[in-house]
Parts: sequence; structure tokens; C-alpha cells
Amino acid sequence: MNSDPDFQEQARHSGGQRNIFIVDDEEPIRKVLNTHLSKEGYNVTQSSGGNGIFDLLSRSSFEILICDIKMPEVNGVEILEFVKENFDTTPVIMLTGLTDVAVAVDVMKKGAFDYCIKPVRKEDLLSTIRKAFNHRDLLVRNKQLELENREYQNFLEDKVKERTRELDQKNIEVNRAYGLLKTTNIQFVTVLAETIEAKDRNTKGHCNRMRSLCVLIGGLMGLSPGELETLEYASLLHDLGKVGVNEAILNKEGPLTDEEGKKIKEHALIGEKILQSIPLMEDVTRIVVAHHENYDGSGYPRGLKGEEIPVGARIVAVADLFDAMTSDRPYRKGLPTEVAVEEMKRVAGRQLDPGIVVIFSENSGEISSKG
Repeated sequence: MNSDPDFQEQARHSGGQRNIFIVDDEEPIRKVLNTHLSKEGYNVTQSSGGNGIFDLLSRSSFEILICDIKMPEVNGVEILEFVKENFDTTPVIMLTGLTDVAVAVDVMKKGAFDYCIKPVRKEDLLSTIRKAFNHRDLLVRNKQLELENREYQNFLEDKVKERTRELDQKNIEVNRAYGLLKTTNIQFVTVLAETIEAKDRNTKGHCNRMRSLCVLIGGLMGLSPGELETLEYASLLHDLGKVGVNEAILNKEGPLTDEEGKKIKEHALIGEKILQSIPLMEDVTRIVVAHHENYDGSGYPRGLKGEEIPVGARIVAVADLFDAMTSDRPYRKGLPTEVAVEEMKRVAGRQLDPGIVVIFSENSGEISSKG
């Protein structure tokens, strides 16, 4: 153990352990957290904070930070800002007392992943830790894809400059590589969709149901195999941007405030930003960013209207509304298919593409039984 009393680190660094850094000026709380996390196999670093915390964080290896909000010398908000600036893929979980929940919500707006109320319940702590690691892994993977894409583009540019004679052959190789990327394993995308759903407890199974519904509707509309493949990936990833939305907002019971509604609406653009860095995902990206556009132009994020909206996005909108109305929620039972279809007819031409609604209503029995 390090001789510095403010820096207690377990000696276990092998076996693929994941690293968590705890900052809290109260030693009993650090000990309780360390006990819970160590028993689960995590490698834990502890600090009581203070003026040396920034140097300590810079010298440490950690994947998640658990930090108290109110501390002497350096408070949790300053530490959060430092970590967000210097460790952009590291989720920060804030610790707060029951009377300071409003403060915790405020720091989440500043970039914290989540918060736990002291005294921390073991089950809540471990659940939040698992979600934070899933979130971190997704961010790291996205950065890896961005880096790989930049490196690959730089490689192509250098080859074109250095060996013009091989340009045609290189184009063939690039197209082959892009073809392989386009056939990305559907299981990986499904796991990614399930990671998204883990943030929103009300949408379990939603992405897989969307996949089935959208492919069925697309088949009835006569889409080509390539268009159906694109639609399949887009239906699974349509809510990808929710990884960037505060989980407390996603799971809030009751109406959202204007600011919370604005945050929810940002998920379409966040999903676009993530996907546009991945080669050959352009068509999927166009569907994902437009799936909340309304047929009459009143939707978001860009107010597209009618045929301006990609047909895949119009299909996703129909399937999304149907699944939302017919799925059970903790606070209500799902509507019968016939009631949901009547509501879809009512909003056809405004929210939904009327042509797709006609196809859906004429085949609603088959769609609902297979979807």
C-alpha cells in the first residue's frame, strides 16, 4: 500500500480487474464503498481529496470516479470538471446526502453520469457501477472507431499521393473493406441496443420489437434487400443517442419540464453524431436522426416534411408509435391493437405518413402477431 495516507490502492492489478477511484473526505464512507466494490472484484483507489487530488488523479489509472459533492478545500464539482476535461470517457458518479438531491441533479447537468444518496445501498451502488461501465465501454468503442476511421482515411490519402499507379487496385480493396464493414455482425448491434435500453427501464425489449415491426412493414412496402438491411440496423439503433441523455430524465415519472424535454429531443442529433463517424452507416444515420420528424413538418430536429423525410424514418415513426401504445408500462397497460391503429389513423398526415398507416392498418393482424 502507498505510504501516502490519502492514497490507498489495492495491490491487485492483474486478471482483468476494472479500476474505480473513490474521493470522499469521510473515511468510514470510503471504507464501506471499498468493501462493497472489492468483494465484487473491482480494483479500488481511495483518496480523501484535498489540494493534491488533481495531481493524484493525473497519476492514477481508473475507469470510473465516485466522488462526494461537498468536501473541504476542493469540492466535488471542481473534481467533476477536471475529470470531464482530462478523462472524457470516464463516468463520474456523485455522492450526496438526502437533502442535497437538487445539487446532485445540477451536477448531472454539468456532466456527471449519475448520483447515489448516502448512506449508499449496496444494490444501488453496484447497479449504477455496471451501467457506468457499459456507458464507458460504449464511449471508448466509439473513440476507437473514430480513430480507426481517421487512420484509415489518412492511409488512403498517403497511398494516393505516393502510388498513383495503384489507385484503381486500392479502390477495389477499399470497396471490399467497406463491404465487410456494412455486414457488421447483427449480434453486436443487438448488444449495443440492449445497452441503450439499460438506461431506460421502461423500454426493455423495445429495440428488438422495433426491428421485427420495421422489417415486416418494409417487406409489405416492397423495399429491396439492401433497404431492408439498412432499416433493420436503423430500427435497432434509432434510440442510440439516449446514451447521452441523463438517466434520471429518461426514467422520470410524470411530465417533463421544458428543459428536460429539450434534453430528450437531443438524442436524435447525438445518435447522428455517433453513427456518422462509422464508414457506410450514412443511410442508417439519416434514418436515426429523422425518426422523430413529423409528416407535416412539425417534428424535430430539422422540421423535415413529407417526402423530405427518409422512407425508413417514416417506417420507424409508425412502428415506434404502435409499440409505445401497445406495450405495457409500470403505470399503465398497453392498448389493444385495434385501438392503437385507430389512433394512428387519427394522426396520419400530421405525425405519420398516411400511406404507411394504410399499409399498416390493412395488415395490422399479421404485423401485431409477428412483431
